[in-house]
Amino acid sequence: MTLGRYDYERRYRRRLRAGVIKYGLLATLVLGVGLFSYQMGIEQLKGRDVTLREEIATLSRQKAELELLASQMQHAARTAEARVAELEGRLQREVPTGDLAKLAQLVAERLKGGLDANRLAFVISQAQVPRNCQPTDTKRFTLSTPLLKGGARGVTFGNGTITVSGEGQSAHNAQGNPESWFDPGQPVTIRITGIGGKGTTISGVLPLHQSLVVDNSEYRFSIAASQRSFVEVTADRCAYP
Repeated sequence: MTLGRYDYERRYRRRLRAGVIKYGLLATLVLGVGLFSYQMGIEQLKGRDVTLREEIATLSRQKAELELLASQMQHAARTAEARVAELEGRLQREVPTGDLAKLAQLVAERLKGGLDANRLAFVISQAQVPRNCQPTDTKRFTLSTPLLKGGARGVTFGNGTITVSGEGQSAHNAQGNPESWFDPGQPVTIRITGIGGKGTTISGVLPLHQSLVVDNSEYRFSIAASQRSFVEVTADRCAYP
């Protein structure tokens, strides 16, 4: 009977050890699985973190590129607006409108029709607001040349208060010899002299234009070539100022 109890206790201890070992192995297995799962989770989190960081870096670069593009577009828009404003201002300054446009069209038509530009410019320059003027006075005189110097040559205006005289270069005949009359194609010199020595001298190819104020009158002279050896002087006399 004592032996049977001993066997029973021995068998019990064996079963106990086996159970402990079994549970130890099970616990080890569970712990290993847990550690493996934990490690897998860590690795997945690391991979996800790397992916998120790469996505963040990509989005940051795209954001910087879009901001730069937006800045460039804003600069281009401001430049375009400034250019448009400049062109509008230039258009307003340079393109005639109203009465000026009508005059520009009229001038273009006259020039297209063959009217000399210098003649048209002279006519326009002479146009002005009506003034208190005397009737136009026209006279002519012989222009002095190197072969025609003798005698007093010139005309007077304003009851002798202003004298107009001048000289030119000799014309040449077919043989190249100088003549006594002046050559209207060469520059001439015109002297306009008032009482007391007040006056002016102009030079150039005819026609020439000049004005002179004497006392309370303004004289406007137009000098043009006339018949051979002669120049024609037209004078307008108006109150001044």
